[in-house]
Amino acid sequence: MPPIDPLRVLPVLACALLLLACDQPPAKELAAAEAALAQARSAQADAYAPEQWKAAELALAQARQKIEAKDYRGALSSAMDAGEKARSAAGAVASSKLLAKGAAQLAEAEVQAALDEVAAVREQAKKAKVPAEAFAELEARALEATQALAALGSSLEKEEPLEAQKAGASLKARFASLGTDFRAALDKWLEDHARGRKVVKKK
Repeated sequence: MPPIDPLRVLPVLACALLLLACDQPPAKELAAAEAALAQARSAQADAYAPEQWKAAELALAQARQKIEAKDYRGALSSAMDAGEKARSAAGAVASSKLLAKGAAQLAEAEVQAALDEVAAVREQAKKAKVPAEAFAELEARALEATQALAALGSSLEKEEPLEAQKAGASLKARFASLGTDFRAALDKWLEDHARGRKVVKKK
């Protein structure tokens, strides 16, 4: 009897094992995919990488459907795809958090710059003896901006970048023009009261 060539036997054995595996539900791969999705959810992938997370969920659902349809080969492929997509989603969380935090910090800086401008306008108004009522319609917004900015800073300190990003976008939309608005109010008051002012002539 001639000796058996292992190089010829191994491919045949691999094919046999693959066919045998395709006749059984891919329970091990399905469990691994479910574990990968659980880890991704724990890492907040559903919040910070929502598209990749949904793709992983869809692939897992397809794997389960194919198992019910006894399409074990397709189920195996979908389960492995779900695990890969879940790991990809989890890996995207860190960069998404950094982007969200950066956007929140940028909005924070812009609103703070607007409040700094408000303070400068108030100082100028004080020197020009402009009464506080010149800014009466804007004071409530200035107070609200100050309070909202403090809340944004708190979200950043608590490492809640997604919430901070949303809050920052809202702050920027509502208060970024506050300094300009105060400046316009001052200019309007000065213009309206220019006629009543005495002009001092140089001798």
